[in-house]
Amino acid sequence: MSPSARHRDRIVIVGAGLAGAATACHLAANGHRDLVILEKERLPGMHSSGRNAAMIRQVVRPTAVARMAREGARALAELAGPAAGFGFVQNGSLLLGSRAGLAALRDELAGAGALAPDCELITGEGLALEVQALEGCRAEAALWTPGDGVVDVAGLLDHYLREARRRGATLMTETQFFDVVREGDRIVGVQTSAGYIEAGVLVNAAGPWVGKVAEIAGASPIPFAPLRRHLFFTGPLDDVDPAWPFCWDVENDWYIRPESGGLLLCAGDESLVAAGEPDLDPAITNLLEEKLQAHAPGLGDLPIARLWAGLRTFSPDRSFVIGWDPRLEGFFWVAGLGGHGVTTSWEVGRLAARLIGGKAEPMASSFAVDRFEDR
Repeated sequence: MSPSARHRDRIVIVGAGLAGAATACHLAANGHRDLVILEKERLPGMHSSGRNAAMIRQVVRPTAVARMAREGARALAELAGPAAGFGFVQNGSLLLGSRAGLAALRDELAGAGALAPDCELITGEGLALEVQALEGCRAEAALWTPGDGVVDVAGLLDHYLREARRRGATLMTETQFFDVVREGDRIVGVQTSAGYIEAGVLVNAAGPWVGKVAEIAGASPIPFAPLRRHLFFTGPLDDVDPAWPFCWDVENDWYIRPESGGLLLCAGDESLVAAGEPDLDPAITNLLEEKLQAHAPGLGDLPIARLWAGLRTFSPDRSFVIGWDPRLEGFFWVAGLGGHGVTTSWEVGRLAARLIGGKAEPMASSFAVDRFEDR
């Protein structure tokens, strides 16, 4: 069943979250008009893309991801505004930890050309002056990054999809991917719950389901891990300043940021779960309390008005997987963005679109699919 000449260049993207939507946006901007985005839910972004803390954080590991984060944050800052349909509030970030550990992180990123602009190391004594809630915080120092902040994730996702559709892409919601149709080791079409679609390229941007999509298609068997993480919201609090930066203890893994007059908090928990709607673990509340009492006693006893969980999906080395599959011609991965999908989405989509279009990219080797072939 060969694809007709008319549909040979059609690209089908599985997943309308940030990874798939950003890829579609950049593909369309690069002149690819015959795009179909499959989303199994009623609305895009109902899982990982819609259940995160919406933070733009540039100082991350590994260094290849940090370069993507730095450029992604810069691009979103330039793009954000009423015309784009989403906002980006740059109140900055404070990454807390030991002086030695933070200095090593700063030097590592600087040496790799991945350090965020204006990032500086400050002493722990001044943390409470920056954020009153950090009074008594036991961190020795902090990395201050003024270009970090909080983005309107729903608006950003809608921007990507709107731009792709404006240039001709088709979004099919409540449509499941069933299988690929091949000729030899080459994709010629996709079977879906809405019927058969002729296509020469399948982009696997299915979030926690990327491993399942690859298994069905017969692509490389990369063991991705969907990890559950909980978020807490206190409800409105009298002493919270909405202009505070977000604060993340990178050595003990917890964070807080202002949200809707109160605080959004995370205990940095990770637990392996099946792809889908994650159950809640009430015991994580105890973990959060223990971490705050040990490392930020000034926060005191905080009320919890809401608790929810989302999934972050990681590859075996916890770095991105972006590129052509070595086993199945026409199968392209945009996967394993972990907790960095919001910050890097612009650059992830740009890189993916260029690689699909046959362009050379120096960053591509850092995320190549075949790095797992010998495992």
